[in-house]
Amino acid sequence: MPSYWIGSKDTKVDRDLIMSKVFVPKTPMTPADQLREMIDQAEQWVAEFRQAGQATLELLPLLDSIEEKLSTLEATGADVRAERARWETVQRQLKKQQGRFLREVGDNYVRARAQLPAPPDTSQWWWFMDRAVAARRRRAVRTAALIVSGVLLLVVAAWWAYDHFIAPPPEVRQALQYSFDGELAAESGDDATALAEFEAAARLTPDDPEVWLWIGVLHTRMDHSREAESAFEQARRLYDSACNFYLERGMLFLRLKDLDAARQDAEQAIAEDPQAGWAYYLRANVASAQGDQATALADLERAIELAQAAGDPQLEAMARAQWGMLIQLAPIGAP
Repeated sequence: MPSYWIGSKDTKVDRDLIMSKVFVPKTPMTPADQLREMIDQAEQWVAEFRQAGQATLELLPLLDSIEEKLSTLEATGADVRAERARWETVQRQLKKQQGRFLREVGDNYVRARAQLPAPPDTSQWWWFMDRAVAARRRRAVRTAALIVSGVLLLVVAAWWAYDHFIAPPPEVRQALQYSFDGELAAESGDDATALAEFEAAARLTPDDPEVWLWIGVLHTRMDHSREAESAFEQARRLYDSACNFYLERGMLFLRLKDLDAARQDAEQAIAEDPQAGWAYYLRANVASAQGDQATALADLERAIELAQAAGDPQLEAMARAQWGMLIQLAPIGAP
């Protein structure tokens, strides 16, 4: 192989060595290359997020970016079928590990969602994993209760027969639709539209206390104190006890992230009925959302005790499940 003289006659360098030192600029990444790189990162996260702690939250905006980039490329007619298949595989793998993911990130998951500049779309399911896990837990509790109690099987059968053979009156179906639309509007921040929907529902089903609770809460959020009090008074008359009124209103405040109001209602419910296990469960959820894990665990333990005394397997199961999740964050002796 020929060689060349470089500099002085005493310096002899092989041509291949010269060529190996030549800088070759990196080829700019195309949008498709960027998409593949993001999917690579997501695959690594899904495979290795165990023990990553709060850093695992970085996966969520990455998933948003992948969905946006993939949709954009598909809209331009690019052939990204392989990337779409990989993306769907990533989602399937993450769905199987939702509980583990939530244990890794803890309460920061809910706070991260609340800090988004705009509410995520329902198609961005990875921002709603806590709700999916909670729904799955509720289904498991119901299934276990059905196995234990043959009586509940009869209740379910009766409900199924009613649902399939005795349709509710048209005004009730319409009221339910108004309420459903109102909830969607409220969760998206459109309180005026939500209020109009619930007021329409109240005109059709004035004996539904939950509708009046929604009207009162929405008036509260809009600083209409007189209208709010009137709606709450109407709801209070429809509940069989003050405890249930405060409990249901507190649950609604919690759902809409008004934690201070939810805590006040939980404490009012406890004051009305110190044996109300669901009131302690509500206060535990508020404390958890506020980052007070010690109080949350103590209230869950009390809820478990009261559920056992009252023979309420659903409350006991839900409180134990949540206690188990929280204990991962703040290890304390099990009840």
